[in-house]
Amino acid sequence: MGAANTVEKATYQDTQAIHVDTQATLVDTTALLVDTQALILSRAGGLLGTPVPRAAAADPQNVWLPLFTVAGGHVLMTSLLGVRTVIQAGGVSNMQFRHSVGPTVLCAVGIITANAVATLYNITGNVADALQIGAAGIPIRGGLAGGLLATGINMLGFVLGAGTLDVTMTAAAGTGSTRYILHYIPLDLGAVVTAA
Repeated sequence: MGAANTVEKATYQDTQAIHVDTQATLVDTTALLVDTQALILSRAGGLLGTPVPRAAAADPQNVWLPLFTVAGGHVLMTSLLGVRTVIQAGGVSNMQFRHSVGPTVLCAVGIITANAVATLYNITGNVADALQIGAAGIPIRGGLAGGLLATGINMLGFVLGAGTLDVTMTAAAGTGSTRYILHYIPLDLGAVVTAA
């Protein structure tokens, strides 16, 4: 009977060890789930990815102003929006976005003369298209993600490497200001976009 008790005791201890291992695995799985949820939440913005707001700043006059900095690898820019915060005084003015590498323009110029507060600016993803303008907050079609190029291909966004995303306002630009919001999805581990 002593040998049977020893076997039962060993079996019980093995069962206890399996139970402890199962609990440890459950804790590890729960921690992984929490980490995964945190990663998903850190990429807030849903389909558009991570939003990066840039506070309103004075409009540049005939120079390129860096708005956002891409670092650490490649990102997919899914949305770029400008919102007029102070009406621009002065004569005829044009607006255009570019990436500093090349440099590469991201749209053709758009005329922004005397745009009212709350006017919206975005780009389609087709570099030949002019800047899209929604005067005084009139809704405009969202740019980039889901946009249809002239080729009939659906646009996902611009793939950007390290550099800056810049804006210029040319001709007789007067004092005014605009705030900007960029959405992106990192393509490389560690790739980020920050307001410049």
